[in-house]
Amino acid sequence: MRDYMIALQRRFHINSERTVELGHEVEAAYDLLHGELSREQQRLLLRFLDAEEHFRDEEKVDAFVSGFKLADGIRHELGAAYSYETEDEAKAQEIMRQEWDEQS
Repeated sequence: MRDYMIALQRRFHINSERTVELGHEVEAAYDLLHGELSREQQRLLLRFLDAEEHFRDEEKVDAFVSGFKLADGIRHELGAAYSYETEDEAKAQEIMRQEWDEQS
């Protein structure tokens, strides 16, 4: 189940401009710090960063799963099942109606 949720999270995840900017800041800070450290300190820094990245990945998936469960609970309360296919079909029908009206 967790693998499925990870796949869903990856499919719907969107990086904001701010996230990209922060990623660049982290890389720049890492480069500055890495250049000032001894070999052993560099290894420790890499271990720390790897552990933190794994933690953040798990935290991100946990947050997605929580949001998914919340959305599913809301969907159950509302009753009707939501379908992306139905939404896409409705949009296509609206476009066809607009084109038909323009031709008439």
